[in-house]
Amino acid sequence: MRKLILTAALAFCATAAMAGTPKYEPLPEELRTLSKKGLDAIYAVQLDEAKKQFGLALEKYPDHPFPHFGIAMAKWAQLEYLEDESDPKLEAEYGELTDKAVDVGQAWIKKHPGDANAYLAVGGIYGLRARLAVMQHRWWRAYVDGKKGISNTRKAVKIDPELYDAYLGLGMYEYYTGTLPGVVKLLAKLIMSGDANKGLEYLNLCREKGYFNALGAKLLLIEIYTQPGSKYANTAMAVKWSRELRAAYPGHPQMHFVEIVSLFEDKKYEESRSESLAYLKAINDGVPAYRRRYLPRVLTAIATTYLVEKKYDEAADYFAKAAATIKEDPAAHPARWAVWAIVRQANVYDLKGARDKALALYKEAKSYKDTWGFVEFIDKYLKKPFSEAELPGSLPPP
Repeated sequence: MRKLILTAALAFCATAAMAGTPKYEPLPEELRTLSKKGLDAIYAVQLDEAKKQFGLALEKYPDHPFPHFGIAMAKWAQLEYLEDESDPKLEAEYGELTDKAVDVGQAWIKKHPGDANAYLAVGGIYGLRARLAVMQHRWWRAYVDGKKGISNTRKAVKIDPELYDAYLGLGMYEYYTGTLPGVVKLLAKLIMSGDANKGLEYLNLCREKGYFNALGAKLLLIEIYTQPGSKYANTAMAVKWSRELRAAYPGHPQMHFVEIVSLFEDKKYEESRSESLAYLKAINDGVPAYRRRYLPRVLTAIATTYLVEKKYDEAADYFAKAAATIKEDPAAHPARWAVWAIVRQANVYDLKGARDKALALYKEAKSYKDTWGFVEFIDKYLKKPFSEAELPGSLPPP
């Protein structure tokens, strides 16, 4: 479940270790409170409230990196939660905000080397950058930004060993570096290797004791626990936690979709489809927060439950409906779930033996600007038809 997925949480990693341990400087209580309110609003997808809280923080603490980091995170949440990583303009705006936040943070750290939370904030920016690169399959970029993040995080923990929020960044780095693919993993081992098991320990420590990032760590663990084929998968725990989040955040479409994915990966396909149909109804009924932008996501989820049950006609119908949403606003950048639905529809045609139709759809999917790393999968399917041996696969796009 590559996403929610977070991610505001990806928050708070940390940049460049220094010799010695400078005198500890606590985060001002008012800034701590405003930042917590802002982060809570991001998780609740109340982004206007998040901007308000971080705006107040910026007015009172203009030189501290926390407000700048929070404003950048709100933009990240808008890109990921509301636009499903499918708005290049927002991505560029987010990049500008992260650059500014890093500059402010580094200037602050030079004057306040004992501010562990400043290292936490600066590292958080690098953590979010690494997260985006992972989702886009830009492995080397993810490694470089992750390395910068981890050096900051370690400095934060050296200053304040009980800064449990820092263990989100530590856990992310250890886990993802420990599970990087191919040549990047080999190169990473030569420079700085990761330990996936240690990463999971750190993430659980943050989940249990974090102040800002407990929820973020829980969401990230659900994502890890629902990765198909992973030896670290724990789908039963993912279902349990996702249901806890639904209870804590009723009417929250992101938490609802976390449960849908968790049920799917736990092979509870009928339950996943039932929740997906309820999600679809909420969109069609105009329930607040269930935005029409989420339509291709849930249609693809419904289709995928039929696909794994080998009900190919039903699957093809829902994938086609998801893909058709691209035409609703031809001027907009297509949603990634809609483009992925085209790939999945082509998979169905391969399974039905209609190779010519499948090839046409793979080429159509490839014609859209790929900001998600789909091309490696499309090229594979262009060379060799999708087969039943590849089911069930993942519900979210890879």
